[in-house]
Amino acid sequence: MSSDFIYLIKPEIFEPYDELLAVLTTKKSVRQIDEGFNLGFTRNSEPEKVNKNREILLKQLGISKEQLAIPKQIHSSNVCVVDKPGVYENCDALVTDRRDVYLVVSVADCAPVYVYDSKKKAISLIHCGWRGAREKIVEKTIHLMIRDFGSDVYDLIVYVGPCASVCCYEVDKEFENFFDVKFLRFKGNGKFNFDLKGEIFSQLVRVGVNFKNISVSKHCTICSSDLFHSYRRDGESSGRMWALFGIKS
Repeated sequence: MSSDFIYLIKPEIFEPYDELLAVLTTKKSVRQIDEGFNLGFTRNSEPEKVNKNREILLKQLGISKEQLAIPKQIHSSNVCVVDKPGVYENCDALVTDRRDVYLVVSVADCAPVYVYDSKKKAISLIHCGWRGAREKIVEKTIHLMIRDFGSDVYDLIVYVGPCASVCCYEVDKEFENFFDVKFLRFKGNGKFNFDLKGEIFSQLVRVGVNFKNISVSKHCTICSSDLFHSYRRDGESSGRMWALFGIKS
C-alpha cells in the first residue's frame, strides 16, 4: 500500500532500473479520497473529481501535468513517436526516448503494455484491446522502436499489465476469424473466452523479444472488482485507471 494516497501497481521487472517511473493506478486509496479513484472523463464521471484525482496522483509521483504525453485512444494500431508532452491524436501507443516525458494510457479491461529498451533508453506504452491485438499493435510498436531508435529486441524488457483475462473475457464466435484458436476457450452457445494476454505474449515472442524478459500480470480486471475498473463488468458506470511510464532525468 502506498504511504501517501493511492495504491499503485509497480512492475517488479523494472525494479533494477532506477531511471524508470512505471505505475498502474487502482481503485484503492489510503484515505478513501474518492471511492474508485477514477481518472477518466467517462460519460458518468464528475470532471472536478477526475481532475482532483489526477492532481493527487501526480503529486504522489512528483511530476506535473505539463510533463504528460496522452493519446486520444481510438482502439487502433496507430503508434505515435513523442518528443514532447501534450495530447496526441488518434493513436493507441506512444514511443519516446526523451527524459521527463511521461507516457499515459487509460485502461479499464484493455491491456497496458510497457516496453523498455535498456540500452537505447527508449520506452513505449501501448493500449491494447482485442482490436489492437487483431491489428498487431504490439508488433508494430516494437518494429517502430527498431526503425526509429535502433532498438535490439534482445534488449527489450516488457510488462503486460492487468486486463480482461481468459477466466472472464467472453467473446463471440467471430473471434475465430481474428485469432489463433489456442487463444480461445470454447464455452458453448457460440461463445468463447479470449486470452488477450496470451495473444500479446505471442506477438512479443514472434517479433523476437526474449520470453525471459517478459512479465505478465496475473490480475484480471473483470473479476478483481476491489482493485480495478472494468468496462465489461460495470458498463457505462465504469471508471478508468492510468498506466504511466517515463524515464527520469
